[in-house]
Amino acid sequence: MLVEEKPANRRLYKTGKDSTDFSKSSTKVAMWCRARHRIICLPQPSAICGNARARVSNLVSQVHAGSSKGQVEFLNWLRNRGENDACSKITVGMTMHGRSLLAARSIQAGECMLRVTRELMITPDMLPEEVTQMLPKDTSDWARLALFILAEQHAGQKSAWAPYMSCLPRIGSIHSTVFWKKEELAMLRQSSLYHETMQRRAVIRAEYAAVQSALQDCRHIFGDSVSHLHFKHAYVTVCSRAWGIEALHTLALVPFVDFLNHDSSCRTLLSYDEEKGFAEVVADRDYVAGEQVVISYGRLSNVTLALDFGFTVPHNPFDQVEIWMGLSRKDVLRTSKLKLLHSHDMHTLPKFDGSDSGGNSFSMQEVKSVIGRGKGIPHSLRAFARIICASSSPELTELAEDAAKHDGRLARRPLKDKIKEAQAMSLLLARIETLIEEHVAAFLALQIGSSSQFPGCVQSLRREMTEAVLGGELRILRSAAAWLNHHSTPLTVLND
Repeated sequence: MLVEEKPANRRLYKTGKDSTDFSKSSTKVAMWCRARHRIICLPQPSAICGNARARVSNLVSQVHAGSSKGQVEFLNWLRNRGENDACSKITVGMTMHGRSLLAARSIQAGECMLRVTRELMITPDMLPEEVTQMLPKDTSDWARLALFILAEQHAGQKSAWAPYMSCLPRIGSIHSTVFWKKEELAMLRQSSLYHETMQRRAVIRAEYAAVQSALQDCRHIFGDSVSHLHFKHAYVTVCSRAWGIEALHTLALVPFVDFLNHDSSCRTLLSYDEEKGFAEVVADRDYVAGEQVVISYGRLSNVTLALDFGFTVPHNPFDQVEIWMGLSRKDVLRTSKLKLLHSHDMHTLPKFDGSDSGGNSFSMQEVKSVIGRGKGIPHSLRAFARIICASSSPELTELAEDAAKHDGRLARRPLKDKIKEAQAMSLLLARIETLIEEHVAAFLALQIGSSSQFPGCVQSLRREMTEAVLGGELRILRSAAAWLNHHSTPLTVLND
């Protein structure tokens, strides 16, 4: 039995009794926790990524089915492997944004469009044993799959995977922010994407250093020299294409499926049937022959899309922004507040030197209605603002007692003291307004920036990506400010 579920969280697997959806997952929680935790980290493996990912909705008129020699060889390779269910209804074609999959005939909603067997999937344990023995035990699956790609590419036509390897993106064709120049990335300093990119680069550098012995001692497998650029390119290729498969407890590259482009409005996912040992894609809509077939990578923000895949979506409905809130080191109640926070599982993050930062980062989504409940502004963020504004030990005691009387969560309910509640929401509003000003300034700098910041043919694409990221975050911040202004007005009047 195969069950397809819509992933509600990109960091979790969604499983059925006999099947597993492909989703982003972490195998090493300590290392792979989210970048907003301000430590070196790497997001969970992404869904899929084509050669030049970009907005793909409504591109039917821009699609043509012309296939290169390499694509024909790839399709023949699939058939020779017995993967007839993979290419009986779908074929390879090109859009203005690169390689895509097209409907070879009419496809109806609910119909299986594509199916591949377990034997087609590439997993980390497929590395040559002599390479595996030379790797540190904590080498990530991402690095192992990157090494597999490098080894097979060095083997060239002798590789059993040569037709697939020839279809992987070339160096310079992935526009993940990991590859952006310093001056390009500087335009994103106001976004969490900047910090996540720097941390991703640090992880790749560390992984590259860790596998040097294997690269040096196995030159007959990898070639005389694997540069940091080549390793980074292979690593990012894996991060953008690998699926987490809970049933198999591993990551996997899934050839052909990873040619599918993303549509944020699409509900189609890739599902894995553990009992039968195959993965399949079921259509969520009708397709006519020649139309581009798409899939959902998940409910991913533009920050994630830009970092993992190298593209963004205009007006992304799943955008979010990171809000940092922290206790001042001058706060005389800082120690007491930290103790209270930690006793109620409201964690604060450590700095690189090991000291407590006294703060945390909160993900916030767009507030859809000014007069509504403010869904999108995290309760934990509002709670943190209330704790920051506490000015006496009795106030902290009252917060702890109120939490004990109800659901145990600290400061989740509006403060009984309306003036104090107004102060807390005003503090939050001031923080958001500061971020709005910074984002507006970044937007203006982008508009008047010189072409040298975005040189060559990538200028337009990366500028558009920057605008999409900053614009999405600005939209969310303004929606939150509008909600806080609307709902804080009565409190402000009381305070006056």
